[in-house]
Amino acid sequence: MPTQQRIVPAETDILCERCGYTLNGLPETSNCPECGEPIANSTSQDGRTLSLYEMDPRPATFWKTTFQVIFQTKRFYRTLKGREETDASQRFARYCRQLTSVGFSICAVLHGIWLITSLAPGPIPRAGFVFAAPFLMLPLVFPITFFLLLGIIRLAEWLTAIEARYWGIRLPQHIVRRAMNFHAASYLLVVLVTTFFIAFHQFTHAMPDTWYLYGLCALVILSAGYLFQTYWIGMKNLMYANR
Repeated sequence: MPTQQRIVPAETDILCERCGYTLNGLPETSNCPECGEPIANSTSQDGRTLSLYEMDPRPATFWKTTFQVIFQTKRFYRTLKGREETDASQRFARYCRQLTSVGFSICAVLHGIWLITSLAPGPIPRAGFVFAAPFLMLPLVFPITFFLLLGIIRLAEWLTAIEARYWGIRLPQHIVRRAMNFHAASYLLVVLVTTFFIAFHQFTHAMPDTWYLYGLCALVILSAGYLFQTYWIGMKNLMYANR
């Protein structure tokens, strides 16, 4: 289809949650003419609500929401209100990104220590260096990892909105940002696994350095795939949301 013929549905349009067909003017008691889905499933009975943390922002609901994002990803985004941005969702994202940045900072420091000790021509007082350096370097590394992570996320939001508009999909940047606020929880699983892997090798030396490097490369590839998959689930389940 030529680009000029791709029309992005207006935010006031009612779309079928299943196929994206425009349902404007059709009675709620009927079905979608395109796929047969009951129109009520896209309107009054869509099941969409705020996240647990938004309804009751406290530590317990933070971790419950994180669990839902990681282990019930499709269900979470399918039942999430896509247009009702809240301060709580932004705080949720900020906390997740701060925790993620702490984890990635620890990973960077420990990996740097491994690199220095591996390439050093002479012996290094390994134990004292390993345990003291993270506490000295973390305040320097944390802001770098935090703002780098935030910059990548903001770039992804902007590019997603542009591509959606190009293909005629209703995904304005504020809806993309809301999805990415909760997608931030997915990084916690990645950083938890990565931190454990690097720390396990650094403190136990249970595997050859070659295995460690191959394992780290595999983690990077798998993590990128996982983060893209969860990102796509979020976008797919919000692109036709009517509220």
